[in-house]
Amino acid sequence: MEGKVLPSPAVAAELTSNFIEARLHADLGSYAKTAQALREELTGSVALPIYVVMDPETGEVGGILEGLRFAPDFQDFLTESRAKLGM
Repeated sequence: MEGKVLPSPAVAAELTSNFIEARLHADLGSYAKTAQALREELTGSVALPIYVVMDPETGEVGGILEGLRFAPDFQDFLTESRAKLGM
């Protein structure tokens, strides 16, 4: 995802225009256990990778996507999630 999907022109344009990125690395590092707990609290899932679109002011979740996707599908996820949040 990080190598091909996120930097693809359509996805990158959507991300840079409409989102603030925050990453939780729940698979390694000194904060992995804390990140795992937060991931499970936010999503109810232990999947990796997992993507969450959330309103930063209200905490409302517009969409959760588990697993790998091709760029058009990921772009659709971003667009649909924003629409659910009225963004």
